[in-house]
Amino acid sequence: MSTQLVSRSPAIARLLSKSIDYAGLFPPAGLPVSEAIEMFKRYLQGRESWIINSIVLPIDRLTEAAGFFGDTPLRLTAIPRSTEDSHQWLGRLEEDCSQLRSFLAAHPLIAIQALEIPLPKPGDASEIAKRVEELVPLVNDQRVFLELPLGESSFRDELAATIAALQRHRLSLWGIKLRMGGTVPDAFPSTSMVADVLATVRDNQIPIKFTAGLHHPLRHWNNDLGVHMHGFINVLMAAMFAHACRLPPKNIETILADERSKDFVFSGNVARWLDLPIRTELIEDLRRLILGFGSCSVDEPLDDLRTLGWVE
Repeated sequence: MSTQLVSRSPAIARLLSKSIDYAGLFPPAGLPVSEAIEMFKRYLQGRESWIINSIVLPIDRLTEAAGFFGDTPLRLTAIPRSTEDSHQWLGRLEEDCSQLRSFLAAHPLIAIQALEIPLPKPGDASEIAKRVEELVPLVNDQRVFLELPLGESSFRDELAATIAALQRHRLSLWGIKLRMGGTVPDAFPSTSMVADVLATVRDNQIPIKFTAGLHHPLRHWNNDLGVHMHGFINVLMAAMFAHACRLPPKNIETILADERSKDFVFSGNVARWLDLPIRTELIEDLRRLILGFGSCSVDEPLDDLRTLGWVE
């Protein structure tokens, strides 16, 4: 049996348990398929296994990846191809979903954890509703997370229209995937925008997961990109307290913007931000709505957590 990392508090263990979807193929890591899969299998068998959930792979790379899986059972987060051409989008998605079904049938040791679908740039609310309606018969047997194109001017309206469509079709297990960064400064959403998203999904009981840019626990300045990068502890704690305390967006934004480790305390069965507490039982319950985050690194987040004294 592998030795597990030891958290100093059950609260942070509950907060981060199975929280990372390993995306080693994607930038900035950009590993070859063989190396990414070997790294993932190493994590599953090592001290990191408590924090690992699934491996993120593009559907059009699954055939290439199959030769490296071996006989290890794996959880998969699958990504179909993206396109800005709304006319090509559905046809490509149908092809990718057919390929995914064939792949899963041929590889019974691979369990699909989620299907994360990037949506093309929509027009109005009726077009967004049409997109969701097209998806329902195609992927309704999967856990689906929809990624909206990032753009602060229209994102809030598009999010509201997407949530309305999800609720109309009673897709309670479908959720939103929010991109938190990338390789250029414009890829990083503002704390104000993220706070609005967290309040909106909270108000509508919509699951959410995050991707990109969350390599470090706390918000910090990145000199290379010239931008503040979000921290995964900030984001997960802000989402938790948004639910637990019914915080308005301005208060959620304050947690997202906090760069001081001393303001986040994990002691026994309680996690705190300043004077706000949340117990492990509620953290565990809320994780069904706050799923975790994709990261091309696992070592980097864990090294930072050790430096902060939050895990051993």
